[in-house]
Amino acid sequence: MQDLADCPPMNVREERTCALRMRRLKARLVALLGSRPELRRSSAGAGGALDLPFARFDAAVAGLEGAAGGGADRRKARRARAVLEALHRVRSVFVKRNLRLTFHLARRLAGRNAPLADLVQAGNIGLLEAVDRFDPGRGTRFSTYAAMYITRAVYRTLPRLTQAVHISEYQRRLKSRVGESRRSLLQELGRAPTLAEVSGRARLDESKARDLMSVSLQILDLDAPIPGSEGSLGELLPDREGNAMQERLILRDLLGHLHDLLPSLDPRMRMVLRLRYGLEGDEAHTLKECGDLLCLSRERVRQLEEEAIKLLRSRLRSLDFGGRYRAMPA
Repeated sequence: MQDLADCPPMNVREERTCALRMRRLKARLVALLGSRPELRRSSAGAGGALDLPFARFDAAVAGLEGAAGGGADRRKARRARAVLEALHRVRSVFVKRNLRLTFHLARRLAGRNAPLADLVQAGNIGLLEAVDRFDPGRGTRFSTYAAMYITRAVYRTLPRLTQAVHISEYQRRLKSRVGESRRSLLQELGRAPTLAEVSGRARLDESKARDLMSVSLQILDLDAPIPGSEGSLGELLPDREGNAMQERLILRDLLGHLHDLLPSLDPRMRMVLRLRYGLEGDEAHTLKECGDLLCLSRERVRQLEEEAIKLLRSRLRSLDFGGRYRAMPA
């Protein structure tokens, strides 16, 4: 983090001088860049191109340099690059001298289980946006103007830092809209509103409104005790992954003992099992394919397979593996 001792805050005169210089440099850039597509706005704003994000000017100058051939175009691109570098220097000073403001606003929200460094970083993004849009002609102190952008950027980042489950900002706004619509209808009608009424007030499809109303943003602790019971929520949920892991370990152990017992079988039984189940890296075959390979009928292959399985099951049961396989099904 930038050392705040090296960044004393600006007074009114300094911030006005810095902001006016930034806007003059932007105006020179706009005049040099002309009608570059990077500077076109999707909607007209009060400040026009002067309120565009700083990245737009970087992209426009890079595009001008890439399209410049020689002569006048090359000289124009060099002048635009020089103005852009001067704008970078002024902007950097403006941002550094207002880092204390970001730290001050972010520290107010640091007690919500959110790291202060992450909140300051999010606030600096809002500070950059405020620096790019600030117009000293509006007669407002920069700190008053930037506080809105910094606070908004911090509040947007807070849910991602403090919640265990991340929910997109768009979905969060939709759920908030549905909740506000439901509460306002409840006060107006004096009864619980229907799904159609809530979806109509929130301007959403009924299916979308139903999904949003059924989603809960509350995080439950699996170790929290259940009211009226001595158990916890985690004890009621089956650990399917844990059972699957235990089954895989038992299966791997059984397969090891199975390979040890295969040599004790009749050669034809061993060959039938190897072909039928793809043991020892072979491909699994059907009864008919096994019969064709061993010159046996399909029924005879089935009989040999059944006899081999019975022998292996009985021999595995006769072994004592700490009682783990005594309960093998017949």
